[in-house]
Amino acid sequence: MNTDDRKRDEHLQSPDFPAKIEKKLEKEYSVYGKLTIEDKTKDVLLPLEITGEMEYLMMKGTIILGVLIDTTLDRTGYGIGTGNWAATMVVGDEVRIHIPTELNRMK
Repeated sequence: MNTDDRKRDEHLQSPDFPAKIEKKLEKEYSVYGKLTIEDKTKDVLLPLEITGEMEYLMMKGTIILGVLIDTTLDRTGYGIGTGNWAATMVVGDEVRIHIPTELNRMK
């Protein structure tokens, strides 16, 4: 990993970030890690899709990679929702996680 910042590179390789990334298909990956919400930590699997790659027209010599994580998680497993919010008829137990991202690198 090289982001031109030694301290950031070391942090990106720490336990704060994914434990494993596994290629499933040509543009699909599984990202394994831990997610902590309200002091509850659980293992998670996030599906990651490469949505496209192209030269960035506004920055000569730069390539953009589109990445999308789109999944759901069960909020009740993290203890989210108590009192009036505990019933899943009021607020559903499934929460959508939608993370579109663009990464760039020099050509």
